Amino acid sequence: MIGLLIGAVLQVAEAPAAATERAMAFPNASTTGVPAGLSLKPSGPLLIDKAGALVEGLDIDGGVVIAAPNVTLNNCRVRSGGYQVILVKAPGATISHCDIDNLGAGGQGISGAGRFIANNIHGCADGINVSGDDTLIRDNYIHDMKGTADSHFDSIQVDGKLSNLRIEHNAVFNELGQTSALMLDNYWGPIDHARIERNLFVGGGYTVYINEVAKGQPGGGRVTDVVFVDNFLTAGAYGFWDIRTELGDRPVLSGNRDRVSGRLIPGQSAPEAVRSAKPRPASE
Repeated sequence: MIGLLIGAVLQVAEAPAAATERAMAFPNASTTGVPAGLSLKPSGPLLIDKAGALVEGLDIDGGVVIAAPNVTLNNCRVRSGGYQVILVKAPGATISHCDIDNLGAGGQGISGAGRFIANNIHGCADGINVSGDDTLIRDNYIHDMKGTADSHFDSIQVDGKLSNLRIEHNAVFNELGQTSALMLDNYWGPIDHARIERNLFVGGGYTVYINEVAKGQPGGGRVTDVVFVDNFLTAGAYGFWDIRTELGDRPVLSGNRDRVSGRLIPGQSAPEAVRSAKPRPASE
């Protein structure tokens, strides 16, 4: 904080980074999940197999499988001790304003591809596992990671074989000091075009992994056109990030700050690199 003496009055001005974080108004329990006061209808497990279905206002005990295209799941509470609380198996899914709880079972809150917006995701080993093209992750609150002794904790997990990913304006916590708040790698295959911006990432081993590994992956391949900009990070047990570029494709890193000190994290790209990154259609 910076004190300014104007006349006889001492005014306190926020440091620029703190003011920026405040302006971003990161998601929390009050801005995500089922809106307060909304009455929900009890339901058992769901298999949604009608294209274009709208499912909303349910309290679902046992999980959801989305098996038809262009399904919307909105304003629902979903809890399951299975491996996936919500499994997306068809394109065009939207999951929004849902409370998603894996009950500490060591599984995944959402697994698949689609538009995942303003959800409150907790009690999982992986909050969101992205496994397909054209995914938007926006305004979610991912926190209170839980699992078993064998769990591998990634609040957002992106293991490759996909393109066109946007992760923006989420609050993503891994409180356990193990693995990551964001894991982006080429384990199952290449990644092309991922833009990650204006998020809060906290905790993990390294808070963020962006890994292009040359050998030893079942899929492997290049990790290209990755832009990671204007995020706030709180360092994990080992540091802010682990960046591997073993095939020569370096992500654009710019404007990312240490949430504690407000300072820019060392080793980033010039702002011009962000402006030159090629645009892609939004996954909206």
